[in-house]
Amino acid sequence: MKFCVNSSELIEALAVVTKALSSSNETPVLRGIYISAFNNELYLKCSDSSVQIETTIPAIVDEDGAAVMPGRLMADLVRRIKSDKISFETVDEHSVRIVGGRSRSVLQFFNPETYPKMEEVRGDISFNIKQNVFRSMIKQTVFSCGDEDAKAILRGILMEFTDEGFLNLIALDGFRLARRSEKVSVNGAKRNAVVPSKTMSDIANIISDTEDEISITLSATHITVNMGITKIKARLIKGEYINYKNILSRKSASRILVNRSEFLESLEVLWLIAKENNNNVIRLEFDEDSMLISARSETGSINESVAVNITGTPVEIAFNARYFIDIVKAVDDEMIALNLNTGVTPCIIEPVNGDEYYYLVLPIRIMRN
Repeated sequence: MKFCVNSSELIEALAVVTKALSSSNETPVLRGIYISAFNNELYLKCSDSSVQIETTIPAIVDEDGAAVMPGRLMADLVRRIKSDKISFETVDEHSVRIVGGRSRSVLQFFNPETYPKMEEVRGDISFNIKQNVFRSMIKQTVFSCGDEDAKAILRGILMEFTDEGFLNLIALDGFRLARRSEKVSVNGAKRNAVVPSKTMSDIANIISDTEDEISITLSATHITVNMGITKIKARLIKGEYINYKNILSRKSASRILVNRSEFLESLEVLWLIAKENNNNVIRLEFDEDSMLISARSETGSINESVAVNITGTPVEIAFNARYFIDIVKAVDDEMIALNLNTGVTPCIIEPVNGDEYYYLVLPIRIMRN
């Protein structure tokens, strides 16, 4: 194996594929980066056995070949080489020489034939979607997934296809729910899927904020995201997702319209105190045209007032501040709507117009002296 590549292209490719690099000691070869030089291209992939990311970059290939390079070491080394070009050449059956600028290195590699192959899966449903749209859908839902202590099914995002032609992304953790919807044109029989939240976060971090389309394919066991030269393939979470529709609500005794930026500014000030409580508690109270937000701890208290437009009779209610901050940060609208019923029923956050997103947050019971 002997080839030369542009260093900036290699650094970018490594940053993409190493998102799937395994840290497990059980299968040491998966802690490596599989590279293959052939036909003036360098193919790279990493896999942790549940997700695989692969990409290709141009290369000047003098001798075809493949190797599994030590993952973190290679990525760190390449980033530190001060040269526009980096060359790789096999020294013997166990080592590769890497040359760039003033740097000369020799790294040991694994036999590429021992690198596990993720099975090829034929999807039975596919659709195209703009990268910036899918990226925003993920970022506006993934924070509502369950953490590592939650049931496995709640540690993923439900991809749900409706009869009306919408793709819904759903995430919930038992205290809040997020739903984001977009119209898509689907090929094949509709099939819902639950994708691990980490996989979704990796997808959002790899795809670009452009209107270029990606192709997404689903099978009974895998999702494949095809961006052209880069492809992500990952296992789905097995099992039936919770019937979230049973907890949705559209009825409200009061509707509060608030400027999103002003609300976020106040929430972040209150977070300074709220985070000192076990439940990150903030309390909402309402005047004729203002929302009074307060938080207190043993250290002190903070109160903020935000102008709002109120319809109906609002109630005094308390919430985990972190849940509201995650939501208000994620959406882009100038104004958002808070829908309330009682002090012990969920708050619904949605657009002032339309139903592109829907958030549900359970309140915290207010303890009175």
